[in-house]
Amino acid sequence: MFLNIILFVGLLSYQNFSVPDGDTIINRSIEFHDPENNWPALQARLNFSETRPNGNTRYTSYDIDNRNRSFCITREMDGNPVQRHFVADSCYYTINERNAFSEKEIKQFKLNAEYSNLLKNYYLYLWGLPMKLKDPGTHIDQTVKQVAFNGKESFEVTVSYDKDVGSDLWHFYFDPTTYELVGYKFFHDNGNGKGEYVILSDLQSVTGLQIPKSRSWYTAQDSSFLGTDILTSVAKLSQKSLR
Repeated sequence: MFLNIILFVGLLSYQNFSVPDGDTIINRSIEFHDPENNWPALQARLNFSETRPNGNTRYTSYDIDNRNRSFCITREMDGNPVQRHFVADSCYYTINERNAFSEKEIKQFKLNAEYSNLLKNYYLYLWGLPMKLKDPGTHIDQTVKQVAFNGKESFEVTVSYDKDVGSDLWHFYFDPTTYELVGYKFFHDNGNGKGEYVILSDLQSVTGLQIPKSRSWYTAQDSSFLGTDILTSVAKLSQKSLR
């Protein structure tokens, strides 16, 4: 009996000792998803379909040119292809190749910097994980938990942000063997508000990056299904897009 207790305590000590800290897990996950460090210079068009429980499907294209800090989001709104172009810190718009709009159109299509930057950062952050966890203003908790996520043993790393970056509290889940990012959970208002969690699956190679093709969303409170985002295709940016 005494020997069993010693072995049990020793096993717990070994398990606790063998769990890497938060920075180590993030670094190893980036090595898994971006082994050639391609993310900082990525130039690609990502096409998405975003389905919701009511049967609606939204289609979005995102031109990412990290090398030149140039981006373009194309999404159909009220039957019109709305493009939001970003070059460095500036933003401009085109609809059906027009770049002059009435006040009604500006409101109808939300042609304002606040909404447009929200979209840009939303897609860039989620589809750029875990690499985006190296951005300034990110605070990685070094204490890592071993938990079950989606029925599998995972490392949980908690991440918070500077006030001027964001107020959500995030929990990221990693495969303990490969360090693949398998999902995440976030809560608004520094962890005090409502939250959601996302299950990632079906890795796809994108110019050397390993990006999850599917993202299924659920409420954190009762696991109600919210929808699935699918990376449907990837293409190289044309020379016109890179100008």
